[in-house]
Amino acid sequence: MRNISKSFAAALLAALLTLSACASQPVNNGGAASPDMPGSEPVTLSVAVTDTQDTLDPARVTAQGGETVLYHLFENLMRWEDNGEGWAVLAPGQAESYTLDTDYAGNATYTFTLREGLLWSDGKSVKADDFVTAWQRLANPANDLPHRELLSCVSGYGQVQETGDTSLLAVSAPNARTFVVTLDGSHAHFLEEVCGGAYTMPVRADLAVSDGWGKTASATITNGPYTAAYLSRNQVTLERSETYYNSEAILPDVIQFTTRTGSSADYQKLLGGELALVTDLPEEPLQALADSGLWTPEPVTATYGVLLNTRQPPFDDSNVRQAFRLVIDSQALAEALNSPAVRSVPGLVPYGVSDYGERVLPAQPADEGMALPDPNAGPPAAEPAAVFWDFRAHSLEKVTAHGGQDYAADCARAKALLAQAGYAGGGGFPIVEYLYVESSWGRELASVLRRMWQDQLGVAVITRGVSQEEYDALVQMQAIPDEAMEDGAVARQVEDLPAATGEFTMAGQAFTVPYSDAGVLLDRWYSKSEDNVSGYASDAFDILLDAARAAVSPEARDAYLHDAEAILLEDAPVIPVCCLGGSFQLAEGLSGLYRAPDEVYFLYGVA
Repeated sequence: MRNISKSFAAALLAALLTLSACASQPVNNGGAASPDMPGSEPVTLSVAVTDTQDTLDPARVTAQGGETVLYHLFENLMRWEDNGEGWAVLAPGQAESYTLDTDYAGNATYTFTLREGLLWSDGKSVKADDFVTAWQRLANPANDLPHRELLSCVSGYGQVQETGDTSLLAVSAPNARTFVVTLDGSHAHFLEEVCGGAYTMPVRADLAVSDGWGKTASATITNGPYTAAYLSRNQVTLERSETYYNSEAILPDVIQFTTRTGSSADYQKLLGGELALVTDLPEEPLQALADSGLWTPEPVTATYGVLLNTRQPPFDDSNVRQAFRLVIDSQALAEALNSPAVRSVPGLVPYGVSDYGERVLPAQPADEGMALPDPNAGPPAAEPAAVFWDFRAHSLEKVTAHGGQDYAADCARAKALLAQAGYAGGGGFPIVEYLYVESSWGRELASVLRRMWQDQLGVAVITRGVSQEEYDALVQMQAIPDEAMEDGAVARQVEDLPAATGEFTMAGQAFTVPYSDAGVLLDRWYSKSEDNVSGYASDAFDILLDAARAAVSPEARDAYLHDAEAILLEDAPVIPVCCLGGSFQLAEGLSGLYRAPDEVYFLYGVA
């Protein structure tokens, strides 16, 4: 449901510097009049959840908070509804139903049937061709749209990138209400991230070629619960659509998205009744929430970790890498950084990333003997809907990655591993450098890590903060020198990897996922991946990722990915350090808000 387009480090550190965490309890704002009251004024909801928005074109939006705006203006094949606990769950949207067929090679074909009578805000009919137009437009390399890789799972996408011929994309509309798409393989994230995503919303062919499309409110024709009434750099105003098929269920008549001006200023506006919803709470109320113990951070799909160069000593030895991982006390580290936003993390995949299999609920105890049916009993209770859930929570429950930490035992094991590698008590261990992007938070984190490694392992670590540009130049894949490839031993070692690792030993880095799928993050350590800057290679890890790609069953795919992450943690080419959470606060007296990870909010039912 998200596509984090900023650089990994910038996305994470910017959030950390705002000291964000989550409020599970609402606070204050004057209530608006009910829309059901005769003669009542239109219900206007003012919120500060976005940065400056310069377009309403779904394929071009990149600014923070843009997804929230798009979900109110447009509706995709699938939509997001409240699960009753304040979290968004997938439901039928413009498509009332779909069927799925999988061929012998595991390639999935989805056939969506649109609802009858769907209308654009100008009164014209929404047709299946509008989805074909949108997807072909997004995939077209000539348009250079920022989210086009979302469609990389669709058959023919690669050919479109090579030739520019969008007709090769495997999407079609056999009739006005039928949209068909074929994938290369079976992609678990397809329904959530593509069919329910914000950046693949439909667009009519006549609008797609319009110069004003998305640039002004009046030129932005929508098919969702709201229409665009006003667009400027500081405000986006939406009005309830009269043509939306479920308009009577939409509560606020007007939603005003005002640009965030800073946590303290926005919070004061919340307290003063000017805003109904704010994010990024200031330090004092945030700390009060932390002290209450009644909340957990909202998921932000980013993890901060330490990359280790596995092709250079001493980290070419897995015992050394594992020793460095084990002596990181994640809870103490979170406390030392003194930010409620920081969470200890038991694995690489952050909170907020989906598992796609159905959760297996605990079995109910069987009754002894056979009981006759009660003729006076009511109808049997409906079976609960399938539950799709968080990868991190699933991992903890399945114990593929430990949730707790016996730090003393971990340190004892780390010292034994270091001794096994030939560095008992740190003796003879070379001085190593930890590289990070310079910031006050990054500097403090580097200092805490250095002390842990030095105190527990007796090793010397130098920390060095550099600019983002210098960091990128040092921590990247580089071409393998020809003379190295002529050396038989080296050639066998690197095999057919695309490049050599960069000039670094250890490097701190934030890892985000472009969409809600653990596989896309774990793929960074696939032996042949061009993003594998650690140089890590494991046959077992690669086999599990290959199996996950080929799996048709979501449950089987989930299992492969959890096992792959467990191998990655044990081999430790990367050491997860911490993750963070986001914050929001809804005005006192209001309810009906639900949300998704990465600060995506749904305001349809707020009253």
